[in-house]
Amino acid sequence: MRVTRKISRDANPAVLGTSLVAGLGLILAVTALAVGVIWGSTQFTGLLLAAGVLLFILGLVGWFGLAQPYKHFDDINVPAPDEHHHDDHHDDHAIEPAPDTYVETSHH
Repeated sequence: MRVTRKISRDANPAVLGTSLVAGLGLILAVTALAVGVIWGSTQFTGLLLAAGVLLFILGLVGWFGLAQPYKHFDDINVPAPDEHHHDDHHDDHAIEPAPDTYVETSHH
């Protein structure tokens, strides 16, 4: 099974591409802030920060447009399907239910 099918319901490579663009924008923005702290305020730092923020926003908007995560909610009240592919022979290994009464033993 491909990794993209494990982590996403949509195996469209454009979804991965837009998320990589957003990640690159975030890395550029953080690098610009680090360079700005080390070298001081420069025009290069401002341009790198603006490019990083722009790439992040473009990647984020593109990812939301393609993946549409707001349409795919995971309901925690519905149990996930069992991924084990066993036959219905579960009675052989049934766990005994706990007794209804609790007997306390005291030690002297």
